[in-house]
Amino acid sequence: MIGFDIAGYLIFAFITTITPGPNNYLLFSYGKQYGFKDSGRLMLGIYFGFLILLFSSGYGIAEIMMKNPTIGLVLKILSSGWLFYLAFALSKISSDFSSVTKSKVGFSQGFFMQFVNPKAWIMAITGASAFMPHFENIHINVFIFAFIYGLIGIPCMISWISFGDLISRLLKSEKANRLIGLVLFVLMLISIVMIWI
Repeated sequence: MIGFDIAGYLIFAFITTITPGPNNYLLFSYGKQYGFKDSGRLMLGIYFGFLILLFSSGYGIAEIMMKNPTIGLVLKILSSGWLFYLAFALSKISSDFSSVTKSKVGFSQGFFMQFVNPKAWIMAITGASAFMPHFENIHINVFIFAFIYGLIGIPCMISWISFGDLISRLLKSEKANRLIGLVLFVLMLISIVMIWI
């Protein structure tokens, strides 16, 4: 018998991973800009960075950090700064692929972004608090928790990249690209505001 609510956990992991947030906005814009095939490094960076957050949350490290007011404030400031930069970058989506080749985001950017991504922290801590398995071995509990969450995340990330890739094929005009960039910019600004509420 599995020592936790696996059905509830699967639903929680899917909903929190598929819904909009900084990672998914970035994957969408990257898929739109560079296509599905060129997005693997970014996706792996996000995946492994988030996996570390999941493990640290499972062992209680992340929760201890978040309860420290100084660390919490620093994280909010870093998150806001990073998301504002990301919002600005996403607003510059263009249909001219050659002009932005040098600004590709790779594994390391996706990886380190997780540590200033407020949604990723909330997902990891909330998931660990509500759905950690209750076997005798803490290491098995943390592994199951992180592995399942990570497994659910893969198709969700692929979906956002594919959606961006599809949009790039359907919308070729510069006006449409500017509109999408503006929408992404506003959504990221909303994400920043939500950090401070």
